[in-house]
Order: sequence, then structure tokens, then C-alpha cells
Amino acid sequence: MAIMHPTQIPEAYHAYSEVKFFNACKEQLSEKYHVFYSVRWYSSINGVREDSECDFLIFNPDYGFICVEVKGGTGIRVEDGVWYLIDHDDERKLKRSPYDQAEQSMRFFKKYYEDEMETQFHGVYGCAVAYPNYFINKPIAISSPMETTIDLTAMSDLQKRVTEIFRYFSSQWRKGSSFLSPDSQRKFISVINKRIALSISAGALIQDKERELLEINRTQDTVIDLLSHYPKAFIVGGAGTGKTWIGIKKIIRCVQGGGKALYLCYNKALAETVKEFTDVRADCYNIDAFAYSVLKDKALSAPEHEGCKNYSSLISDVSNLTKYDLVVIDEGQDFTEDWAFMANLLLKDSGSLYVFYDENQNIFRRNFGEKFFIDNPPFVLRYNIRNTANIYRYTQEHTNLGLDTIANQIEGVEPDYRSFSRKQQAIAFVDSVINKLVNKEGVLPQKIVILSNRRKDNSILNETSIVGSHPVSEVKYSQNSNIIAFRTVQGFKGLESDVVIYINHTYKNAPKTESDRATLYTAQTRARFYLYVIDFIESERI
Repeated sequence: MAIMHPTQIPEAYHAYSEVKFFNACKEQLSEKYHVFYSVRWYSSINGVREDSECDFLIFNPDYGFICVEVKGGTGIRVEDGVWYLIDHDDERKLKRSPYDQAEQSMRFFKKYYEDEMETQFHGVYGCAVAYPNYFINKPIAISSPMETTIDLTAMSDLQKRVTEIFRYFSSQWRKGSSFLSPDSQRKFISVINKRIALSISAGALIQDKERELLEINRTQDTVIDLLSHYPKAFIVGGAGTGKTWIGIKKIIRCVQGGGKALYLCYNKALAETVKEFTDVRADCYNIDAFAYSVLKDKALSAPEHEGCKNYSSLISDVSNLTKYDLVVIDEGQDFTEDWAFMANLLLKDSGSLYVFYDENQNIFRRNFGEKFFIDNPPFVLRYNIRNTANIYRYTQEHTNLGLDTIANQIEGVEPDYRSFSRKQQAIAFVDSVINKLVNKEGVLPQKIVILSNRRKDNSILNETSIVGSHPVSEVKYSQNSNIIAFRTVQGFKGLESDVVIYINHTYKNAPKTESDRATLYTAQTRARFYLYVIDFIESERI
């Protein structure tokens, strides 16, 4: 059985002919094969971007790859050089020959591999067109040889037909021979996954991820319905399991039902982001901002314990304190006992309190103890819905955290790890990555975040204001901005980005602490589709 990327496609959302070909590849091709479905790519013609798509890219390590364009309907014909797709009594004019489409994809991916790897592709590369629903008895046009055609007859023995196509192109391009080393095989698969991961639209793979999220949304709604029977509850889950979204939905339901709701977390940026998604009638604060909204200047002089301000004694003295029907605590592992106790002071007698947390992300090593006064065992969220499987598995392997969380089925590219001890080398690498992502891959700057375990003024980018020809800034920016965001891990907790470049400043031979592991786990799980990890190793701290 072939290795499919993605592992399956829902019949309800895809053309019957593509589903039929997908299933035939999966069931008939051997385990040697990697089959990639719906890989988007683009070219630039006279400065104008033109988006294209490869229906299927079939990779065999014994040969190389072929790009296959699939056409459905009940027939196809050519008249005066124009191609028409027939579907019973209807006809639709095609923009160009499907054979030309397949060949363009083939040439793109060959060049893409060579540009990425900076070496020649030594395998076979070819293209074909598949008509899974009907017979093709003779060439449709001069430019559509039978050797590169897959029709209904060939669908019953697809592996034989695919092998014949590889051999045909082997004689055409490689003079009968090809060789791909094991390293070249791994690199090719990684390059195709990267094209998927970094694509603006990312083909059907990302579309299917959105559909998967819709299914998970329905599951989350079931969790919300269940929580209605528990006035107080813990909800525990690893990074990317949808804790924040459940909290947001619970708040929206409460407010729309006429109730008063409060969202509390420690991270200011997270509170501001959640505010954008909740009903305007809901209150969304980080701890310090909420305390100031109630206590004003008194909050600034609140007593401290272990570096955290204690607010509960001051808030308990407020005579007209607003009480809420619902209080949602997000990133609860960041809370102290005092803050947990304060949350209870904000509840109406019949109010509900829900605390979402992940002990794996306890980078501040805080402990809320028993002060939430919740006796029931926690509800557990098991499925990661944020990261590609490769990113989450990589994080599990390198931190030994989040092992109870199940990675989703969306495969991606392995994270790119680099280690530097010279500042200028590290900066040059970051600059080249940004330049390639934005200018070559077409990734929007606002889809990229540079994360660091230090503030910018204490990081390797302390004197850098431009990366990859784009400004880099810690200042909050609009979604239409051309700025690359720089954020600390602490300030980005609970948030996510399509692409994350994590700069981990470390000291030579410094022992790894629990806080270091939690920080690494938190940082790496902010990335949805692609992750760069940079260890910048400094001399031993004196």
C-alpha cells in the first residue's frame, strides 16, 4: 500500500475522478511509493504570479517522480487545437492541454528540488494524464502520446502502468539509467512536503485540514454541552488541542444568552487576540490589566510574592466589585494561588468557572495549588489540531513533553534545525530564510513570527532592524503590514503562526532545566506548518 499525502481525502469534497485515482494509488501501488495529492505551486510570468496545481505527484525511489493530471467527465476531445472535456451532454473548454499542465508541473518540481538542494536531480522525471472513467484507444492529439496516458483499462493494474511510464521517461531523459541515493530520496520527499507546507493555499491538504477542524469544532461543541452540567471544571490538553477555542465558544454562548463573562490569562497579547474573537460584551484581560481596571493605581503597589503581585486581598475589599456568570481562565499553569483565589471572588453565587491549562507549558514554574477550589478530575483533550504531524512529533522527541497528545494526520516537512556560535552567521541565516520564504515561496510577512527566549534588545537581533528586506519589530502591527514580528516565547504563549523561526539562546555546556524544556515545547508548538529552530550557543556564563 502506497504512502499517501494526505492519508485520505473525503469523497464528499473532491471530484469523483480524483478520489478514484487517489484510492487506486493507495491500494495498488507498493509501500515504496509516496503519492502527494493536490500540490499547489506558482510561477512568475513578466512579474505576474500565476498559480498552478499538480493533481498527483508520484515518487518511486527506484526511479524518480512523475506528475499526473487527472481529468474526469465521460470523455475528452480536441478541435483546432482546443481541448474540450465532455460530461454526458455537456462540454467544457479547457484552458490548455492537460498534457501541457502535467509537463509544466514536472519541470517546476525538478527545478524546485534543484534550487532547494543546490544540486542536480539525478532521477527520472516525467508526466502523464489520467482518465479514470473511460477508455482512450488512440492518441487524442499529436502532443498526447499513449505512453503517457492512463485510462480506464490501466486503472485495474495501476502499478504496472506507472512503472511503464517511469521506464518510458527513463529512456527519454536518462538514457535508460537513474540513481537516487537514500539521502536524495529523503531530501526529495522533504522538499515536496515543504512546498505543501509553505504554499499560500497549500492545495487540498490544507483545505482538508480546515474540514478536519470543522469536525473537531463539532466535537468541541459536545464538550461545551457537557461542561454545562459542571459549574466548575478543569480542562487539560497539550499544545494545539483547542483549549482557547473552547473557552471562546463558551464565552460567546454565555454572552449571547444574556450572561456576563470574563476571560482571564497571564499573557497580554493572548488576551488582546481573544478579545478580537469574542463578543464585544465580554471582558477580556490579562491578570495585571484586569487588576488595574478594578484597583487603578492601587494595583501598582500591590504586595508581591515570588515576583508576582498579589491582588486578591485588595480586590476583596472593593465594595462594588463586578461579579460574572462565567469566568474562563486560560493558560492556567501561569497562575499563582493568589490569582486562582481571586478568580473565585469574581464569580456570582451561581456562576461557572472553567480553567484551561497545560502543565507542559509551565515555563514560569508557578503553582495554583488548590485555590481554584475545583474537586472534580479534569476533562482531557487528546488531539492536536494546530501543528502538522511532523512538527508535533519532532517537539515530542526533543522535549519528551506532550506525549499524551495525539498528533493529527496532516503530514508536513521536518523542522529545520541549525546551530551557530557566531552572531553574524546566525543573523545571515535568518535573513536568508526570510528572503526565501517571502520572495521565493510567496509567504506573506504577517504569516511569519520570529520567536526568542530573550527580548529583542538582548538577542542576536538586538542591532538588526531589517531581515530579508523586511522590517522586524516587537510592536503590534496590522494584518496587512509588511513587518516581520519578533516575539518572546513568554509573550506568544497561547498564540500561533503559520511559520515560526525560533532563536534559542543558550550557554555552552549549560545544563537543561525543566523550564528550558517547557520553553522549547511552547515555542516549537506555536508553528502550524513550518518550523525553523536555531540554537545560538554562547560562551559559558561566568
